[in-house]
Order: sequence, then structure tokens, then C-alpha cells
Amino acid sequence: MNPFLNPVFLTRILKSYFRDIDRLRRWDEDTLRSFQNKQLRKMISRAFSTPLYHDIYKRAGVSKDDIKTIKDIKRLPLISKEDFKNYDQQGLIPKGTNPSSLIKVSTSGTTGKSLSIYVNMYEIIMGLFGYLRTTREYDIFWRRHRLSIIGDFAPHTAETGYVKGGLTPNTLFPSVFKNIQWLDTNDPPEKVLDELERFQPDFIGGYTGMLGHLAVLCSQGAGKHIQPRVIASTGALLDPQLKKFIKTTFETDVFEVYGATETGPIAFQCRDKRIYHIMSDLLHLEFLNEQGLPARSQEAGHLVVTKLFGGGTPIIRYNAINDIVSPLYERHDCGIAGDLIDRIYGRDGIRLYRKDGKIVLASSLTSIFSRLLYDLRTSKVREIKVVQHNLDHIDIQLVIDMSADKQGPSVVQIKEVLEQGFKEKFGSEMTVSFQEVESVSRSEPRILSHVDPSSIQIAGFI
Repeated sequence: MNPFLNPVFLTRILKSYFRDIDRLRRWDEDTLRSFQNKQLRKMISRAFSTPLYHDIYKRAGVSKDDIKTIKDIKRLPLISKEDFKNYDQQGLIPKGTNPSSLIKVSTSGTTGKSLSIYVNMYEIIMGLFGYLRTTREYDIFWRRHRLSIIGDFAPHTAETGYVKGGLTPNTLFPSVFKNIQWLDTNDPPEKVLDELERFQPDFIGGYTGMLGHLAVLCSQGAGKHIQPRVIASTGALLDPQLKKFIKTTFETDVFEVYGATETGPIAFQCRDKRIYHIMSDLLHLEFLNEQGLPARSQEAGHLVVTKLFGGGTPIIRYNAINDIVSPLYERHDCGIAGDLIDRIYGRDGIRLYRKDGKIVLASSLTSIFSRLLYDLRTSKVREIKVVQHNLDHIDIQLVIDMSADKQGPSVVQIKEVLEQGFKEKFGSEMTVSFQEVESVSRSEPRILSHVDPSSIQIAGFI
């Protein structure tokens, strides 16, 4: 049955739309903390009726009554991706939940390990509302403006599950949200640009790499009628120079949204100082340093997530997003309640190493790859894979589309820019070799190191 035809469900969604999207601006910190505690108790109750959590908590000797507030959450054990893989669907959802009411979504597997969870329609809608919250901060409203969202609609991705498996099959969705255009980041940039020109959106939200390719095409004279009022980047950190290039090319504002498959939107940059504001009414985040202790303000830590809503798979003290993130405990007075993020370093499981012991995450490499877009203005490189064989040798696999910008830079120039960037990051003695390939494997990380970290003295993150 289409849940939108259920008056109870529809009433709940309408209440959430009118009441919840703007509540972080209405609430003070005390109201927010009280709400978090109430929601946490609800989610803990659901977790204890879910076999995965029930078994782990039983072994840990934890009772449901032990958790009354957010401060008590540290009594619960951390949950890993491996824990999830020991259970089938029935083990990942609360008892009494109808499996047919849930939708299966999978993580991207960028670290080489994909994971499936289950969500209900309410979670999907709340995730969309969370995203609409970010656009409202920039005066974009879906009923008045046209929004183009460029997602990853490859098979088994979260966007495919949320949108194609959840939203679009419901007959009310196309008519209610007719101002939202869904595009696929896996399509050629030229095709995406044509669709944008046809739709002429006021807002464009998409993956960082695609936005960069679109900016290249527009800088070469294409997409003349695309004039968004604001652009949101997600999926990877936005290099400052690339951000400037996109902003200048489209003559508009650009901000970043941070999210994950398991949680939906996590944080977004405000208009003032571009501080990352956590959606603290939907999530509680912890940041643990290398010793497993709470990270200090602006100290890099491993992200641990607890989801404060949902009827599908509970996400409680989940430490498998694998992101390195630093919190900001100093207040930022812009009228938005909740916690703050200072910096997002990127995926911890995707690491390269330098001789001085510094860890280079994928986010640190964006400043190299982005040069192809804002310096060379080329979209010839469609995919990249980086393999670090040892501390002295990195191999780069390139998928080159020679049909793109035929008058652009040569492949030799592209390799020179990449080699220079890697030598600047790793040292001039680093050997950088290249392979031109037809495709790169999606079954393992796009950035892979064969260096044994125990053989070097780790000295922190770049």
C-alpha cells in the first residue's frame, strides 16, 4: 500500500514538515537536549528489541534502564560493520516490524566493504526534510524554487533505495515534489548539463567531482542558461580553489553538506562563517581520539554516530562510517541550536602514508585532483585509482575520455600536473607512475596503500 494514502502516515509527515524542519532555529539548547534524551530512550528501546543489539548488549551486561540521557550513552558498546554482517534482515530490525514495510539500502563500499541496512518511509522523508533544511538556510524553498539533486543512482546505492525504491514509486510524489529534479552523477557530465539547462534550477546539489566537471563545461561556453541561486556540494571535501572555480563560473554561492548512507544528512555549513552545524535533533555524534577518549575541541577523532529517529535498523554508537572529524566546542552564535564540527578530514579507511609518519586521507588528495578542473579546465579524466606500493612509489590508474574537450590539455600535461601535486604532498623523491586503463575496479577502494602502518611511527593526519 502507498503509505501516502494512509491518513495517519500523511498527518505525521505533514506535522514533521511544518514543525520539524526549522526547529533548530526555534529551540534553545535546553529544549534540544531534553528532546535528544527523549528520542534516545525511544531508540534504545527499539535497539533492545533488535536481535543484533540485544545480543551485544546482553554480552556487555547493559540494561535498557541504564540509558536515560545522552550522557549515559557511553555505557553502551560500540557497534562495528562486522557486527552487522553477522545478522540477516530479521536480525537487523526490531521485533514486530513488518519487513515488507522496509527498504534495503547499501553503503557505497568506498573502503571495500559495503553494508546493507533497512529504513522505513518515514526515515526517508525525514532525510529529505533534513536536506530541505539546508536549502532553507540559503533561502531556497522547494515549493517556490526548482531544485536539481544529482545523486548516485547506481544499483544498490543509498540514493537508489531512498529515491527509486522509496519516494518515486509512490504516486503522490511526482505531483507533490514536481519542483525537484533527480539526476545521476554516474551519467556523463554533458548529459547532466543538458538536463540542468532544460530544467533551469534555482538550486543544484551534487557530488563534488560532478560539480567540478559541470563548471569546466560551463567555463567553455556550455550551459549558458544555467543560473542557480546557490549550489551545495556533498560526497567529498571541496577544495578551496575548486570551490572558488565553481562559485566564479556559476556566479553563485556554494556551501557544503555532510552526510552518510546510514544516517542521511549529518551537518551543513551555515551562511555566516561556514561552520558545520550538526543536525542534533536527528543525530548524536561522538568524536573519539586514537586512545578511544573523547576528542578535544578541534582535535581529529573517529566519528561515532547515534541516530535519534527511525523505524528500521537502529543506528546506536555506530563507529563504521570511518570518518575522521574534529568537533568544535566553542559556540557559534548564528541562531542554530546544536553541536558543531570544526573540520572533516575524510575516510579513515582510505589512507596513504608519508615517510614522516603523516597520514594522508583521500580528502587531502582533492587539492591535487581538483587542479585538473580549475587549472587545466579538462574533463578528460573520468576516473582515478591510486595505489601506494611503498613509501617511495605511487601508481595512478587513469580512465581517459578522449572525446571530452578535444581541444583541451594533452594526457602528458594531465600526468605532469598530477605528478607535481603528489610530489608536493609526499616529497620530491616519490616515484609517481601512470597507467591508462579502460575502467577501475569498484570492488575495492579507489585509494589503496600496501604500506604496513606498524612499520612507521604515525605522526597524525595531514
